[in-house]
Amino acid sequence: MNINQNISKLLYALKQKGQLYKINSFKFYNENKNNYSTKYQVLKRKFVEEYDLEKDEFVLKEKYEQDYDCYSKIDLMKYLIEEHQKGSEADE
Repeated sequence: MNINQNISKLLYALKQKGQLYKINSFKFYNENKNNYSTKYQVLKRKFVEEYDLEKDEFVLKEKYEQDYDCYSKIDLMKYLIEEHQKGSEADE
């Protein structure tokens, strides 16, 4: 099983627990290595209470906040495993 499949399965397992993540990837030129590198950015869903002027009340809005950055898929997978384990410990 490759890393991409493992990451997808971890994201699905986290989604089943109500934790939603977005993963962005950026390519950039690394002058030190003289080649292109990829940066992975993990955004975590949070609910924020905001005041709605039209309704004149507070409402919960979905926001994504940057939670983690890394430069390899293995580090990304390790982070998702840690998040999954945190969620499992909270359930117990």
